[in-house]
Amino acid sequence: MAVVRAILCSFMFHLLVIIGLIWLAPKLQMPEPEVIEVTLSPEQEILQALKPKDRSVVRQALVPEKVKLPEDDTLARFLSERNQRVKEETQAAKTGMTQNRSNRDSSVPQQDLNKAPQVAEQKREQLKTEETDKDGYRNVDISKELAEMKRFNDGYSSVGESLPTDVKVGSFTALNTDRYLFYTFYARVEELIRFRWETRVQQAIDSFDRIDRINAGNRNWVTQAEFILDKNGNLRSALIMKSSGIKNFDMAAINAFKEARIFPNPPQEMVKEDGFIHLVFSFTVRYSPPALVNRN
Repeated sequence: MAVVRAILCSFMFHLLVIIGLIWLAPKLQMPEPEVIEVTLSPEQEILQALKPKDRSVVRQALVPEKVKLPEDDTLARFLSERNQRVKEETQAAKTGMTQNRSNRDSSVPQQDLNKAPQVAEQKREQLKTEETDKDGYRNVDISKELAEMKRFNDGYSSVGESLPTDVKVGSFTALNTDRYLFYTFYARVEELIRFRWETRVQQAIDSFDRIDRINAGNRNWVTQAEFILDKNGNLRSALIMKSSGIKNFDMAAINAFKEARIFPNPPQEMVKEDGFIHLVFSFTVRYSPPALVNRN
């Protein structure tokens, strides 16, 4: 009888242990890490990734009807919101988010246009005096700045992409483009990261000493990176495919995405077989220090 009781007690004890473990297991599960992984791809993977295979996605810039041509069946080298063919491809002289000046009579007054270059600079000065996170950055609320710059930008043309050298500089941006199915999502991503990226690039430049400014001047610094999103648009990891050579420029791109973090309503058709969305971006910084500018 004692043996039976011992067996029953042992059985009950182990049963309670198993039930307890089942109940505790979900509570002991580690939460998903908040740190976004940033890695540098091995050289052979970089070379493979840089092989030309996809056409660049560019922001659509509406052009005057007089410069358009009838659409043809020849593939354009750029993808954008709609099919467009022009007599000659050109790019605006001013840098900024790609758009062409408004032809409306109610364009922004000249005195306001003169303030346009100061808007972003005033915001950057404000950021210097505010609290920063452990990486030296803070969350940037860009909604008001985007609206203000949109109002200013109605008065002039600008280009935000680094285009091939055979696209000559003109008074506005006119490119041959084919319609890209996911253009709207790419445009939303740009709106979320551009001001953040530009702010961090300026912070990097502000940290340069005199020698750094001289060494960094008058050349292109290009960071190529791949950003991995889940199917809901949450940033999961970042892969630096090609470093620019200046770490702070590379991290300006990474931190712009890291801060935005969520890119809402991604097209589910963009989800690859691995269950993730892969976005490849190229960030180009051309820095011309005032001290190095030629004076005639």
